[in-house]
Amino acid sequence: MRRDDLAKDDQSSYWKSMPQPKAVTLSQDPKGIVIEWEDGHKGTYPFPYLRKACPCALCKGERTPFDQVGGIGGRVVSPADSSEPSGLASGERNTAKDMFKVGRYALGFKWGDGHDAGIFTWDYLRQMCPCAECAS
Repeated sequence: MRRDDLAKDDQSSYWKSMPQPKAVTLSQDPKGIVIEWEDGHKGTYPFPYLRKACPCALCKGERTPFDQVGGIGGRVVSPADSSEPSGLASGERNTAKDMFKVGRYALGFKWGDGHDAGIFTWDYLRQMCPCAECAS
């Protein structure tokens, strides 16, 4: 097997091991998205929860105190807590104006404040599922 073939095989197994959504739909109550996963699990992700968990470098930097506490990807994220020292989780900032696919591995959002740098991989979204089953 050639080195290039090995790299392709590694990537193929990586993509196959990543959780995949079966469907992504909008939720009205709470406003957000619902992801139905291939394994049958279903999670509802409110927009304020997603905005607060934005994985981009800018948002991670704004959350430095939270990074030191732990949690998903080093960040504490709670669907019930929309308070944030930087004010990121308030008002129009929580409103997703657009949602778009990023390749075959992620979603992106354009938020009310114009921010659109966060790439929410399927793996990250599955890890941060706020449902009672996943939170326990």
